[in-house]
Amino acid sequence: MRNTILAAILLASLLGCKQQKEKIEEPDVESLRAQVKPTEVLTAKAVHSTFEFRINASGTMESANELKVTFLGSGYLEKLNIRNGVMVKAGQLLAELENTNEEIALEKANLAYGKAKVQFQDDSIGFSRLTPEARNNLKLRSGLRDAELNLKEAEINLEKTLVRAPISGRVAMLEEKQGNIISSGKDLCVIYTPNQLVLTAKIIESDYGRIKLGLKADVYPLAFKDQIFQATLVEINPKVDEYGMVTVKLQLDETEGLLPGMNANAVIRSPQSENVLVPREAVVMKGGKPVVFTFENGIAKWNYVETGLDNGVDMEITSGVNDGAEVIITNNIQLAHDAQVTRITELGDTN
Repeated sequence: MRNTILAAILLASLLGCKQQKEKIEEPDVESLRAQVKPTEVLTAKAVHSTFEFRINASGTMESANELKVTFLGSGYLEKLNIRNGVMVKAGQLLAELENTNEEIALEKANLAYGKAKVQFQDDSIGFSRLTPEARNNLKLRSGLRDAELNLKEAEINLEKTLVRAPISGRVAMLEEKQGNIISSGKDLCVIYTPNQLVLTAKIIESDYGRIKLGLKADVYPLAFKDQIFQATLVEINPKVDEYGMVTVKLQLDETEGLLPGMNANAVIRSPQSENVLVPREAVVMKGGKPVVFTFENGIAKWNYVETGLDNGVDMEITSGVNDGAEVIITNNIQLAHDAQVTRITELGDTN
C-alpha cells in the first residue's frame, strides 16, 4: 500500500514538471515581437527608367577659344594698358613700344608719297586714256610706285610697335611690365573667351564603345566640392594613347567661377536599356542570391531579384521588384523576412 502511494506521488510530480516544461516552451510570440525595437531604415522608390552607364573621366579645363598675344617688334615697352583678369575687345590697343623713329619714318613716307602723286598727275596730263601698261610706266617714272611701297612699309613698321587684342576675352598670363626691354617674338599675354570652357579628359579604353558625341556629363571641379556643372561631349580623339586612355572634350554649359587650368572629374552618362532601377545599396546577398527588401506597412518583405547592369549608383532589376516599390537601402544586411522596421527620413528622425 505504501509503495502504491509513493508511486502515485512520483507520477503526479512528473506530470506537473512536464506540463510546466511544455508551458515554458510555448512563448507568446506577439508579446516578444512587441518588445523588440523596430529597425530604423532609409527607403527609396524603385523607378522604371533608362539605365545610364556612368563613365568616369578626369582632366583639365581650357578655353575653346584662346590665343597667345606676341610682340612683332622689339624695343622699350612704353605703354601697357592691361592687367591680368581684365576683359578686352578685339582690336583694342594692349601695349605700345617706343616708336618715335617709326612715326617719323611714316611721316616722311607720307610726304614722299604726296610728291610722287603730284608728279604722276602732272605726267598724266595730255593722256585722255591710259592703258594699264602705260599707267604703270608713268608710276615708275614719277616715283609713285616706290613711294607707295615705302609708305606701306612704314605703316607696317609702326604697327609692329602696337600690340592689339586679336579676339575679345579675358587677359591672363601677363608677366611683362611697363619699361621692360622687349625682343621680337616674345609673348605678352594670353586672351581667352571665359564662357567657352572645355574639359579635356581621359577615359579608359574599355569605355570607348559606350560613348558618342552629344552625351551629357556631370563635371566636378576640385575647387568647388559641393557644385556640379553640366557639360556635353563635343570631341573624341580616335586614338588610344600608350597608357590605354582615350582623350575626350566636354563643353561646359555654365562657366561662372571656372578658370582655364582647373582640374576636374567628370561622369559621362551613357543611356542603355530601360528597366526598374533601385539604388545599389538596396541589393544584398542572401544565400548567394541577390535580395531586395521592400517596406510594406512597417514590415520588411524579402524579395529574390534578378539584376542587370550596375553603374555604382543604380542597379537594374530585371525581375522581383515592381516600379514604384519602396525599397530599403540601409540596415538591410541583417534584416529577416517580416521583420519590423521603422522608416526614417534622416538619422534620428522617424516617420
